[in-house]
Amino acid sequence: MRTDNKMLIGLAVVTALMVGGFFAYVAQAHPAERLAARGVTEEQKAQVKEVLRKHQPVVQPLIKQFVTERRALRAQVHAETIDEAAIRAQAEKVAKVGADLAVQKAHIARALRGVLTPEQIEQLEELKEDVDARIDHFLDRVAKRIAED
Repeated sequence: MRTDNKMLIGLAVVTALMVGGFFAYVAQAHPAERLAARGVTEEQKAQVKEVLRKHQPVVQPLIKQFVTERRALRAQVHAETIDEAAIRAQAEKVAKVGADLAVQKAHIARALRGVLTPEQIEQLEELKEDVDARIDHFLDRVAKRIAED
């Protein structure tokens, strides 16, 4: 396999991970299913759903806007000609919406901490650490594979 192709594959993997990170965020925005495996009571599930319903009017449009802005950035990155100023401007739009989403996620996380027991919160923290470790391991394997070829 040519080095150019390997680099493109590596770039595609990194891009997929970035997009995957977004979808992981979306999945976390609906934690009721994940919480069921953590000993969450029916009352807690109802409280979690209420927290999510409360935040949905703000979060849902932000997610749609993020997807739209990210697609626009992807189109500029893959355009026939490189317009660095336009790419940077679009990347700033993506970052701004991403920041707005992060703030909303913090509000949701704070509200959910009020619903969960300390043990459940600890289990979720351990789960996040495990996911981070798996992603780090995957990135290391990809980098090593690209370097070897």
